[in-house]
Amino acid sequence: MTRDPKIEKLEKVRKVYSFWGRFPSFYDAQDIITFFGRAKTIRKKAVEKLNLKKGDNVLEVACGSGRNFPYLVEAVAKEGKIIGFDYSQDMLNAAKQLYERNGWDNIKLIQGDASQLKITEKNFDGVVSVLGISAVPDWENALNRCYDVLRPGGRLVVCDARLFTGFLKILNPIVSFIYSKFAAWDPSKNIPQKIEKIFENVRVENFNLGTFFIAVAVKKKRNMP
Repeated sequence: MTRDPKIEKLEKVRKVYSFWGRFPSFYDAQDIITFFGRAKTIRKKAVEKLNLKKGDNVLEVACGSGRNFPYLVEAVAKEGKIIGFDYSQDMLNAAKQLYERNGWDNIKLIQGDASQLKITEKNFDGVVSVLGISAVPDWENALNRCYDVLRPGGRLVVCDARLFTGFLKILNPIVSFIYSKFAAWDPSKNIPQKIEKIFENVRVENFNLGTFFIAVAVKKKRNMP
């Protein structure tokens, strides 16, 4: 019997991130390498682009072990609500340990496929994903679902990675091999272009010689009749 390619890709994602979830300290270490030592700066910048305020509700897609939770908690304060969504239960277990250790009681975790994003909540003030969309097999549907759950005027912020350009592109075969194997990364996805198609607007800021970007889109408010 032929297996569904999407199911096979999801299984790969589960296996890869189950490992990182069981060993979150290793995940923290690779974060330093992946972001060229600028993980805190770029992650914090991505959250700042959401323009959240105290009491807002925010969804993080592919939240992983909760690396962005400190910045999200600071942004919405205890009056706000944070939902972390991830396909890997092991990653969510690590995220739970993190928020319990820090006493953050306004975080809810949900396991599932981002392309379906089965959650009862909606009308989020912001949706963020850092190094997540590029690993989601059905990533275009995931972005569509992000649009669906935002309130009019709400923001989507996606921070993700690209291959090198210029003289450093000689390293791309090695980078692609390592991160596709150990992070389920697919650099062929043009994420900003798809966001612009869905939201009809996008602003992109580049970091680390263009190997990282933060794409920001706003869900347009409905015109009153």
